[in-house]
Amino acid sequence: MARTAFLLLAIAYAAAATSSQTAGEALFRDCEFKAAAHVFESALRDEPDNARFHFWLGNSYARMAEVASPCSAPRNARKARVHLEAAVRLDPKNGDFRNELFEFYVDSPEWFDGGLDHAAQMLEWFGPDDGGPGTRSRKLAESRSDHRGAGWGYRKGILRISAALGYAAPIR
Repeated sequence: MARTAFLLLAIAYAAAATSSQTAGEALFRDCEFKAAAHVFESALRDEPDNARFHFWLGNSYARMAEVASPCSAPRNARKARVHLEAAVRLDPKNGDFRNELFEFYVDSPEWFDGGLDHAAQMLEWFGPDDGGPGTRSRKLAESRSDHRGAGWGYRKGILRISAALGYAAPIR
């Protein structure tokens, strides 16, 4: 009897985890990023070491940062970084997780310092490429080019001043 109850509980738990993941991914595909984030946050309360939940939560926050106001975008970007890094830390062999984190670092250097350096370190994980169009090393080089010089320094300064005035979170 106890064994049957245990099996039923295990099946119910697995079904709940699967339904949370499926529901959250469906919301994400429907561009309901905030609702998807809530689903994955709730799922992570039950399974804090679930790399897939961290991955999808990080993606949800990253998309929210892309479409958010300048006041909330930095906060969402920092949350995305935390969860994408957690997904890679929990499942370092998952290529999708590593690739998404790399892309996030390359595409989001304005939200925190060191993102491009982290992306450069990740290139070692992926191995060498030919540096051609669309390769990771080319994407990193292009992002570094886009995020340097006087114009970038001016934009970064504006972000820091806005943060100091309470309009946006500080760059870290």
